[in-house]
Amino acid sequence: MAVILGLITAVCFGAGDFFGGLSAKKTSVIYVVGFSHVVGLVGALIAAPLLADAFTWRDFGIGAVSGALGAVGVLLLYRGLARGPMAVVAPLTAIMSATVPAIWGVVGGDSLSAVAWIGVIAALIAIGMASIPNELSGTPVTAAVIVESLLAGVGFGSMFILLDITTDATAPWPIVGARTLTTAVLMTVIFTVRRAGLPTVRPAFGLILMAGLFDTGSNILFLFAANVGDLSVVAVLSSMYPASTVVLARFWLNERMSRLQLGGLVMALVAVALIASG
Repeated sequence: MAVILGLITAVCFGAGDFFGGLSAKKTSVIYVVGFSHVVGLVGALIAAPLLADAFTWRDFGIGAVSGALGAVGVLLLYRGLARGPMAVVAPLTAIMSATVPAIWGVVGGDSLSAVAWIGVIAALIAIGMASIPNELSGTPVTAAVIVESLLAGVGFGSMFILLDITTDATAPWPIVGARTLTTAVLMTVIFTVRRAGLPTVRPAFGLILMAGLFDTGSNILFLFAANVGDLSVVAVLSSMYPASTVVLARFWLNERMSRLQLGGLVMALVAVALIASG
């Protein structure tokens, strides 16, 4: 069940990232994340009373902190998806979001098998291959895009770790905590510092709605997957989301990849599979 939930989580993560990145091409990334989190908060508030067996302020608070880290990751990711080729940004972020929980497990006493270590090496090679500029896309791969993609992955990986330490019975209340904090902060910034309103996001409203639903849905699915399986396995399976992002980019935007980048993506997915199987 954990494997199935992890893979479904990956599909939803990838779809959310695609629609979020597409939205960021039409309006400011902070508006995209802010209003998509409003959508996510509404959805999580509806789901929590129906799915949770208990509520604790501890898990609500942990969820809030994880939400802050995840929001940083989303801001950096959507910015990267809007500025650089999606087929490069998504895999780089995925590698880091899978690696951080794996390192956490090793430091905490978990031991990686030889197969898993091969996966880690393959992941590092994949990062280099996917980072080579792609002349076919017409969009340059800058150092800033690479760094922001990796930092986004660190944010997601840290979020995964925090969500994993919450109590099984409270799911998905930690996601409500996450969305409550991020929505409050982002809406405050948007309406006070930026002094923006709904007309600002109207051109991308449909895309933002889709991003919010898929993003929050993927977080809820991840929480349940982590509750029934090992964090290291669920995290790397969830990190296979670039596949759906790239497929959507290919058919929606007709975004092309070089052979080297395609090889990097394939190796990234193989690396995720090796880490998971190990």
